Amino acid sequence: MAILLDYIWQSTFCMLFFFGVYAVFLRNEKSFTFTRIYLLVTPLLAFTFPLIQIPVEFAKPDISLEQTAFFKALTIQEGPEEVVATFGLPEVTVSSTKLPVLWTWLDTLMIVYLIAISLGVLRIFWSYIQLRILKERGWYQTRFNLKDNYFFIPTFGLAPVFSYFNKLFWDDSQQLSKEEEAQIIQHELIHIRQYHSYDILYYQVLSIIFWFNPVIHLMRSALVDVHEYLADEGVLKETSSKENYPKLVVKMAFKGIDLPIGNYFIRSTTLKRIVMMKKSGKKNWLKTLMVLPLTAMLLGLVAMKTKTNLSFPTEVWVSKTEDISQQLTLAQDSINFSVKVKKITNPQHYELIGPLRGDKLTAQLGELQYEFSNIQSTEDYLKIRGLIQSLRNNSRITKTFNGVSTRYQAGVKSAEPVIDFNEWQKEFIDALNIPEKEQSLGLLDRLTLELIVDESGKVTEAIIRNSIGAGIDQQALDLLKDERFNQWKPGTLNDKPTVSLATVSFNFHPEIPAETRASLNFFNNPVPPRNVIENGPLDISNPTEVFDVVENPPSFKGGMDAWLAYLKENLRYSEAAKRMGIEGNVYIAFVIDSEGKVRNPELLRGVMSELDNEALRVVENSPDWIPGTQRNQQVNVRMRVPIQFRLNQASKVQLNGAVNSSSQNSVSSSIAEIRPSEAFNTFLKKNLKYPLEARENGIAGVVNTELVLDKDGYVKSITIRETPSKELYSEVMWTLGQNRERWVVDGSQEQYTVQMPISFSLPDIDKKVSTGHPFEIKIMAYGGNEASKSEQGMARIQLNGNASGSLNTAQGVKFQSASSNPPVYVIDGTVKSQDFVNNKIDPNKIESIRIVKGEEAAAMNNLYGSASSKGIVFIETKKD
Repeated sequence: MAILLDYIWQSTFCMLFFFGVYAVFLRNEKSFTFTRIYLLVTPLLAFTFPLIQIPVEFAKPDISLEQTAFFKALTIQEGPEEVVATFGLPEVTVSSTKLPVLWTWLDTLMIVYLIAISLGVLRIFWSYIQLRILKERGWYQTRFNLKDNYFFIPTFGLAPVFSYFNKLFWDDSQQLSKEEEAQIIQHELIHIRQYHSYDILYYQVLSIIFWFNPVIHLMRSALVDVHEYLADEGVLKETSSKENYPKLVVKMAFKGIDLPIGNYFIRSTTLKRIVMMKKSGKKNWLKTLMVLPLTAMLLGLVAMKTKTNLSFPTEVWVSKTEDISQQLTLAQDSINFSVKVKKITNPQHYELIGPLRGDKLTAQLGELQYEFSNIQSTEDYLKIRGLIQSLRNNSRITKTFNGVSTRYQAGVKSAEPVIDFNEWQKEFIDALNIPEKEQSLGLLDRLTLELIVDESGKVTEAIIRNSIGAGIDQQALDLLKDERFNQWKPGTLNDKPTVSLATVSFNFHPEIPAETRASLNFFNNPVPPRNVIENGPLDISNPTEVFDVVENPPSFKGGMDAWLAYLKENLRYSEAAKRMGIEGNVYIAFVIDSEGKVRNPELLRGVMSELDNEALRVVENSPDWIPGTQRNQQVNVRMRVPIQFRLNQASKVQLNGAVNSSSQNSVSSSIAEIRPSEAFNTFLKKNLKYPLEARENGIAGVVNTELVLDKDGYVKSITIRETPSKELYSEVMWTLGQNRERWVVDGSQEQYTVQMPISFSLPDIDKKVSTGHPFEIKIMAYGGNEASKSEQGMARIQLNGNASGSLNTAQGVKFQSASSNPPVYVIDGTVKSQDFVNNKIDPNKIESIRIVKGEEAAAMNNLYGSASSKGIVFIETKKD
């Protein structure tokens, strides 16, 4: 559609140009035959010029829409996706709650276009029916003139005089003299002899197909005028009474029906015809011939295309699909995400990592584009960024630039900024809006751009060679359009200005926190060296060798249906999981040896301990498989399978109360009641707060906790299985650890394991999360600038487990130490005691509180003494 719209625009522009030339140079000239040919040929030229491609080396104006944002956006939107592969969760993933779009705006445009064409066809069809009626009415009085080869058909006053091909329809109701009749007949015979009906039919077809183009209708009307001028000119040449003919034109009145397919003696062109008759017969050939160079100029404007400096990649290397599949599949064993891999042709950039939008992240690496989704936490985001780093080698491209000088050529001096390069680089970095989240996570490494600078020193192309992500790449491209950064000193070739290639890099030298480094390096070696048997001699001397890829992988005896039947028959749902409504997928890896036996099952990713152990038990006790083979040799092959745990509808009823749940073999069993007491939940709701740092950084998500309860319902241990950030982790762990309330349990077990998700939402920045779990605790706050305002309620402070405190504007500030080594308190740059902080500070006058721990605090020993290694609390008060 984008290409079609561009073609329509260019052809319309050409038509408008041609009509303008006609209006200026030909409309008032008496070179009628030349004008007729011009009006017949120019529509074909207008439709042809946009299809012609004449490459040129020089820069020129271009009327094409190809460089507009609208065209690029429409091209991307409608472009076919060459999907290499899609990797996601084994269960059905719901990507949208909307119904599929069955009707688009393109369909609407097509319907409108077809309706308009249908109406145009019906109008012409109706005209032919009327023409046939006129012919049949006058058929018995029709005469055929052998001399001039035409039919003379009377209309009995139903239509004015007109001709259509070799038929002359005559209005015999008019009172005309013999001379007047002869002049009118001569006029219509000229239409017939010069085949004007073919011109009318030609424009009828164009008007129907291109009904939306107003210039077509203007040119059609102009052609009708020219037809009349030609006929009038022919009559005046033959008649002796040249003064009477214009009077005859005025005398004839427009009468009866008007069929658009004929040539009428009288139309609305009467006045224009009389004016043209009175004009001097001298032709201005200079104006007439101006049409030719103007047509050539239009051809150059439309058809000539400046060669782009950026060529197609001269070298493209893409990994095999199975290699990418294995890499992503193994990554999914460690993190829960989905990804679609697409192949794109001739990408503008070497690579381009987009910003995180919701739970989605797009990364173009070479000719492969990865669309990640289901990114639920900061840790997930860090791991995906680390995975992207390891995926870079899957597709590499090398670009060449036509007509561009590079610094490696002899006699070439590269382009450089007008100001000092270091100053230019500093101003450029200062102009970037660096996201605080990526900066604090240490994700900002190096951004490298290749710039094409023309002979005038203007940056005409910018290509990202090394992407940094977080939206900074696009910011850099936008900044290069700014006058401050767009003007360079042009490169030179043998001391003459030339188009040159310049490379600039921006190093951010990030300080990578230990937690971030661990997540980023998580996939440094995501795929262990694959043991693939090549075409050489088969080595089976090592019976312990385990392969990941073979020609014929292992299969369960009886196929996949038999495997599913085995799982259904043998899996047992944990009673604890039923009580808590826990569902999910357990991923198990194991080896099928050369004899088909299951060896070394191990957990890759689990849901809860009871379900994990059950999945391992069923896999370990699996019947023998059909072993995998390579070149007809049985070998050991590593397998990875998901095992899905899903509760039936009965098990989901009243999860917080006593219910009976049927197992798969329909044996009923009583489920003990287990739920948090009202006091337990009240304590959490009263004391759980949204950490200020998490709010300021826009961090939201779910902290998944697993509690082990004793037989009386008291919490014995706390395990946090997943957390979006360390701030939320500390908040939840500290609060749960302080909760001395019990759960309601009604069973005979010695201990119980329960899941309690705690969700943190920031609804004002569209970060609202929820699990729907019956025991979920929801914490909501406001992010962004709101997070910097004074908290209403309690904001807890904890330092290395040694000190904790709370700030409440209504009750004051209270700090207490959990050990004999309290932190150092610094108020407005002065060290104060803990008693001073607790008793002398008005909480309403506190501007900010900042906590420094670990290595950063230890580095301040020379300022605040050795006690600072236990942590420092900086308090700034408001200035009057």
